[in-house]
Amino acid sequence: MPTLEYVVRLQDGLWEVRLEDRLLSVQPTQMAALSVADALAHAAALRGERSRILVGDLDSAPIEFPVIEPAKKRA
Repeated sequence: MPTLEYVVRLQDGLWEVRLEDRLLSVQPTQMAALSVADALAHAAALRGERSRILVGDLDSAPIEFPVIEPAKKRA
């Protein structure tokens, strides 16, 4: 099952949230962008898709959050 990767990164003084090549949101702070990415990742899980959030670190490699698994179906 493919995993959607929501990427939060600083670009020109604003924090972007991207999914692949698509710009989904631009926020003034890293925390605001992370909140948007988190909401999108959880919405994807409710649709049955795996997702994760990567945050671009200014110093080195991105910070990777754990994979958010799809919601389990109730019997």
